[in-house]
Amino acid sequence: MNLNYEHIHRLIEDSLEIFSREPQLVVREKGEFLIVGDTHGDADTTLNALRAAENLGLNLLFLGDYVDRGAKQIENIVTLLEHKLSWGDKLIMLRGNHESAQMNLWYGFHSVVASRYGEELYREFAEMFSQLPYAAILPNKIICVHGGVAEGLKNAEEIYSLPKGEVDPRNPIAFQLLWNDPCEDIEWFAPSWRGGGARLFGWKAFNEFMDKNGFNLMIRAHEPQDKGYGYLFNDRLLTVFSCRYYGIKPAAVISRKNLEIIHLD
Repeated sequence: MNLNYEHIHRLIEDSLEIFSREPQLVVREKGEFLIVGDTHGDADTTLNALRAAENLGLNLLFLGDYVDRGAKQIENIVTLLEHKLSWGDKLIMLRGNHESAQMNLWYGFHSVVASRYGEELYREFAEMFSQLPYAAILPNKIICVHGGVAEGLKNAEEIYSLPKGEVDPRNPIAFQLLWNDPCEDIEWFAPSWRGGGARLFGWKAFNEFMDKNGFNLMIRAHEPQDKGYGYLFNDRLLTVFSCRYYGIKPAAVISRKNLEIIHLD
């Protein structure tokens, strides 16, 4: 893998151009997909996902959180950007709550990049992260997002008009798409243990959003799962997590006519 400064700088430049043209809501009306949760610097799992998708003839969708925490953060994001440039529309990279300058400052990516390559290259990464899309709609009426249902978001099409740029709690819908978590013990919304403007969404809020928009399933990431995946809300919400550094078997979802869970270890 080429990890020299010039190669990464060009990768970011070329990827930024692509992401800045992508809408905040990516829609695919056909195709079969492998959907991958948080990888957090787990480059080995990312490579396994790429190999699996290639072998099975699938498109790929990653649900965000590519950096921070893990041992191979730069390797992970470089691998993804290289494949984004070669795969094009066959690879969708959504934004997670860790594609954020504030999170990178606290959880490691900023210091990893700045110490190896300098502050300027980190700023380029941060600008590129700010252009990643927030959500995707796949065949079979599946909506994919990093966090979950945002309070105040009625129609999924409103995601198209969300601004690109640094994630800010003052734009609560964009912020909550990346930060919110489901909770079956509440009906609508409640403050989240995560703080900072994040919310928990309950079964009524979830069902209202799904029914109003005609979705059958939401696939999201954001929370580690003991088996790598877990269902809530009468199996209409599927959480998938794909980072081995949490002591779990990294999982992914194959979306064809039916769903299939696979492990990427």
